[in-house]
Amino acid sequence: MLKRKNYWLLFAVLLLALTSLSPSMELDTAEGDYPPRQPQRLSEQPDSGDKNNVTSLNIRVSMSSGELKALQRISSNFTLSTGIQVFISNVDNEENAAMLKTELATMESPDIIMTDGRNIADLATRGYLLPVDVYQSVPGSVPLTVLIPQMQWNGYNWGIPLDIDPYVLVYSPQRLAELGFAEPPESLEEWGGLLNQLRGQQEQEEEPGTEKYLLAMDSRNAYGFSALLESMGLSMNGDYTPALDWVQVARSYFYLSSRFNTELWDMLQSGKLALAVLPLSEWQKNGNASLSVKAPAKSGTIYEAMQSRFFALPAGSANPETAVNWLAYITSATAQLEWLENTNRLPALEELYNPAQPEIAGLPFDINLLIAEEDVTAQPDGLSWDAVSDAVTLLLTGKLDAAEYTAATGLDSE
Repeated sequence: MLKRKNYWLLFAVLLLALTSLSPSMELDTAEGDYPPRQPQRLSEQPDSGDKNNVTSLNIRVSMSSGELKALQRISSNFTLSTGIQVFISNVDNEENAAMLKTELATMESPDIIMTDGRNIADLATRGYLLPVDVYQSVPGSVPLTVLIPQMQWNGYNWGIPLDIDPYVLVYSPQRLAELGFAEPPESLEEWGGLLNQLRGQQEQEEEPGTEKYLLAMDSRNAYGFSALLESMGLSMNGDYTPALDWVQVARSYFYLSSRFNTELWDMLQSGKLALAVLPLSEWQKNGNASLSVKAPAKSGTIYEAMQSRFFALPAGSANPETAVNWLAYITSATAQLEWLENTNRLPALEELYNPAQPEIAGLPFDINLLIAEEDVTAQPDGLSWDAVSDAVTLLLTGKLDAAEYTAATGLDSE
């Protein structure tokens, strides 16, 4: 009996000790704001303590050599004002996509990465990014309304846009007139008529070996294809299966090339090429009075064929506070206008369009197309933008037929 009393006394002492030593401990049964796939909860993000200790940042981008020099010039001013060295590495788009998949999964990424805006939500939901507004000590300017859905998920911002570049139809009015058109086609039927005119002319050519093309596109992303659909009155957000059979027939008359191919401009002027789908920045740089340009989107509609490039913080970023300060500097209104002047890529800030700055006002289409209220994210549900681009490449190069493309992108389930 005495032994049993001792056991109860010992238990009471232990219980009292635990209570007194841990008065603030509570059992957290909340599931948090993020899905289980998130590598770390926000409350578990390490305190980097980088505000006073960071001496350098590592940033990876994917851009032309001219754009890289412009970015380095702007970034050098950040270094002068803060003393923080910024190392920027530049890789090819395809290489960047492959590196992201590996590095983000292993959390061995740079402090800041660049990616297409349409990839942000996919990377965020996979737990590969940090929300930038958690670390944003410097208030940033408001981005274009159409870009906000790309950067937001689960109540947080997961990226900061650098710029936009709408895709446009460039053409020679003289060459189109020879094919019986005053302006680029505006429907699937008109595109079919233009193709028939081109084929008929080639059959009557005295020099049948002279190749002439209907349309030039960059086959490595889906923006050219998106612009083609827009010019037909179709959308990648809807059912565009009627256009796929036409693409199967027409693709032998496509000229697939890099967006930076300067030969395209000579081909347009010589009549070897009827139209080209190119970024507006390329038109601003290389266009001339013998050529014309037209937006594929019509007034009052959304401009879907518009590339946006975003910066984001990888989940493994060691210096998120300092990284966000660099982002705020690089994407400020002053820096954005300098970026426009040196790269011809349009700024991503709403304030620079209302009213439009002189540098922006001379666009070859209605500026209201860029400041719509709707989301411009044009891609099939459930697919990342990289997956969509891969499928478009296979379609344009003849490695997928219309039925296979429809199955690969999920169009057959809509």
